[in-house]
Amino acid sequence: MSQYVPAGVLDGKVAVVSGASRGIGRAIALALAAAGASVVGMARTASALDDLGDEAAAGGADFLAVPGDLSDVDSIADMAAASWDWKGHVDVLVNAAGTIVRSEVLEVTPSEWDLVFATNVRGSFFLSQALGGKMLAGNGGSIVNVASVAAEVTTGASAPYSASKAALVHLTRVLSIRWAPTIRVNAVGPAYVRTELNTEWLDAGENLSWVVERTPLGRVGEPADVAGAVVFLASPAAAYITGQHLLIDGGWTAQ
Repeated sequence: MSQYVPAGVLDGKVAVVSGASRGIGRAIALALAAAGASVVGMARTASALDDLGDEAAAGGADFLAVPGDLSDVDSIADMAAASWDWKGHVDVLVNAAGTIVRSEVLEVTPSEWDLVFATNVRGSFFLSQALGGKMLAGNGGSIVNVASVAAEVTTGASAPYSASKAALVHLTRVLSIRWAPTIRVNAVGPAYVRTELNTEWLDAGENLSWVVERTPLGRVGEPADVAGAVVFLASPAAAYITGQHLLIDGGWTAQ
C-alpha cells in the first residue's frame, strides 16, 4: 500500500469509510490510515471490522468500528453520530458500501433492484446527508463516492448495478454544486477490480481473459489501485477538484 500513499498527507483528519470490512472499502480504509487519518470503519460484520481495526492499529492509526447496515436508513443517523462524536469532527467520507446482483435483464426481480439501489445509492445519500450537514456547519471536508466505470459505459455488469452507479455519479455532481465551496464531492470509477465480490465471476469460463483483453494496461485492477486515487481526492493535493468521476479503468474507456 505504501507505494500509493504519501505518509502524513491526512495527519489530523478523521475519515469515515462505509463498506470497510472487505475488498475496495477495506483497502481504502487502510490507505487513509497509512496517510495519517484516524479511520471510522462501517460495515455489517463486526468481526471483520475488528480484524481491520487490528491491522490499522498495527500501523499506528486510530480506528473506530461502527457496525451497521446502510440499507437500513433508520440506523444511519446513529452511525453518523457515533462517527462524529468519536473525535468531534469528520473531514473525509468515503461511500464504498456496495452490492451487485448478476441477474440478466429479463430475470431481475423488484427485490433485487431495490436491494442494489438501497445499498449503492440510498445509503450513500443519507450517510452523506447526515455527515455532510455537520461538515457544512463545521470546517468542511471531502466526500468520495465509489462508483464504477459501468456508470459511464456498458460493461458486463448487470442493469441494476450499472443504473445504480450512474445514479451515484450524478448524485456526486449534484452534491458538489450544492455544497461548494465548503465540501468537495468526487467519485472514483473502478473497472474490473479483483475483490471477494467478483472473484468467482472473474475465474469462471473466459471472463478473466475477456476483461484483460479489453484493458490496455493488460491486467485486472487491485483494490490498492482504487485506494490511492481516493487518498488523492481526499487530500489537499485535490483542493481544486470537485464534481468529478475519476475513472480507474486501466484504459478501458480510452478505446
